[in-house]
Amino acid sequence: MYRILEKKEIAMRNTWYKVHAPHVAKKVKPGQFVIVRAFSNGERIPLTPVMWDEKEGWIVLVVFTRGKTTARMAAELKEGDHILNVAGPLGNPAEMKKFGKILAIGAYTGIVEVYPIAKAWQELGNDVTTLHVTFEPMVVLKEEMEKAVERHVVETVPIDPNLDFPTNMKNVTKRLVVKVREMLERGDYDLVFMVGPSGDQKAVFEVVKEFGVPMKADLHPIMVDGTGMCGACRVTVGGEVKFACIDGPEFDAYQVDWDVLIARSGYYTDMEQRAFREYMKLFEQASQGGE
Repeated sequence: MYRILEKKEIAMRNTWYKVHAPHVAKKVKPGQFVIVRAFSNGERIPLTPVMWDEKEGWIVLVVFTRGKTTARMAAELKEGDHILNVAGPLGNPAEMKKFGKILAIGAYTGIVEVYPIAKAWQELGNDVTTLHVTFEPMVVLKEEMEKAVERHVVETVPIDPNLDFPTNMKNVTKRLVVKVREMLERGDYDLVFMVGPSGDQKAVFEVVKEFGVPMKADLHPIMVDGTGMCGACRVTVGGEVKFACIDGPEFDAYQVDWDVLIARSGYYTDMEQRAFREYMKLFEQASQGGE
């Protein structure tokens, strides 16, 4: 059982959990993740430690409320409660070396995974610029990032209530692509790194490819056990099948089959959103009944 030491909402649909997990805090490296099972009847979800303290034995998880499980965590868990399981650290750490000038991009909540990696790269002597592109109410870790790297750029897009969510997301993608092109035209980067939805990663890669800059991408395929046994997180890289949990999650963007990844990533989106809506409806009914 993993006690929640601190819980707070830090932006729209983004919740900060400081969790006592000494075995993770002792070994985790930037770029690795954990598998969390918050409830005995709940699913397992991959989350990234954003910060940690080996001596005090805690890690910080920033969780975006997207499906039923993350909605349950946000609605039902309180400070002092316990998360059932936190397995990890899993996956391979990000490559840590002197690359030179780096552009590290986080779309939406991808910036929380960029944070520990970009911070470590900067501490190694790299010149790191981070870019966060998201909706206006979803800016997170701005102050922390400004302290961690050479420069931090935030680009926001308002949520238009007259448009459906997919169209609003397309507007974020457009802003992202324009900003990345602008930054590559002005700066001589040695590496581009990105975390975010696979569609946005592909859109950014198409721009980066024009400039011939090396690019690494942290991939987010469907994942279940995080140990390579279930095979759900398979991706095609360099014409070969890889598993993001044990071979990644970081891969050479030039080798990724983006179309296959995007297709697989969307398999369960409708079911995920239906489960989320059904849970929120039941939660709201229960809350009203309690009043």
